[in-house]
Amino acid sequence: MPLLAFHIVFNVGFALSTRVAQFRRYDYFLVAAVNYSLAAVVASLWALLRGGWGFDAPTLIFGAVQGFQYAATMIGVYLLLVRSGVGVTFIVLRLTVVVPTLSAIVFFGERPSAAAIGGLLLMLISIPLLVGPRSAVRGPRSRWYWPSVALMMIVTGAGLTASKAFNELSTPDRAPDFVMFSFLVSVPVALAIFAMRRRFQAHTPPLRESLATPGPLATGAVMGLCNVIQLAFLVAALEVIPGTIAFPIQTSASVLLTTAAGVIVWHERHGPIVWAGVAAALAGMVVINF
Repeated sequence: MPLLAFHIVFNVGFALSTRVAQFRRYDYFLVAAVNYSLAAVVASLWALLRGGWGFDAPTLIFGAVQGFQYAATMIGVYLLLVRSGVGVTFIVLRLTVVVPTLSAIVFFGERPSAAAIGGLLLMLISIPLLVGPRSAVRGPRSRWYWPSVALMMIVTGAGLTASKAFNELSTPDRAPDFVMFSFLVSVPVALAIFAMRRRFQAHTPPLRESLATPGPLATGAVMGLCNVIQLAFLVAALEVIPGTIAFPIQTSASVLLTTAAGVIVWHERHGPIVWAGVAAALAGMVVINF
């Protein structure tokens, strides 16, 4: 259980670092690029210490999908942070589990339990409740908002599907190599998005100004370290705790902590519609794992 607790702490630390970058008006996509670059270095060292590097076909194929998802998701995360705050943003990210779940039902003929179907329906209902209203930050609705939210959910769901496929088709000793390759792939994607960042982030500060102050680089470094460390602790936790126990605890704790931090630290205020979405999402995430 301590391993799972450490995973939750660093997972929440990653989430809150993204909010710091947006709230302080840093060059958000510079911060994201630093995050993935540092994460790639740390993950490579982790894989080396665990006996890597070795790659099989599932590691390369599904790691590439996961890495693209990691970096591409940051566009949707930024636009949601501006509009809805950190709590709602990371609840929506958790809801992307509906994509691999629906894929398994439609394409692979899986038959979920009645409880899982109920959880899935609750999660689907919660999505428009969470992302529709101008709730916490009341930022301007970019023309990229709805396409980015939809694309973020599809891409993140594809990443989850890739992770599941890797677990099914490869071996546990390849997990560090999978994480490493995922982050290595994420770096060029993050740099490409950084080059186009002015299309997404209004009033992007000049690069010279961002590099002259420690805040953006330090925030990116914290994000990168949290990113890799939380994954390492999750891998270790799942070796001793069944997923049916670990994932409901991890999901509930992460959602509650990020939402509480948004309300307490950044004074994010949500209306009753959003709180109904939070409740439906939280209930669905827990129920679908049983």
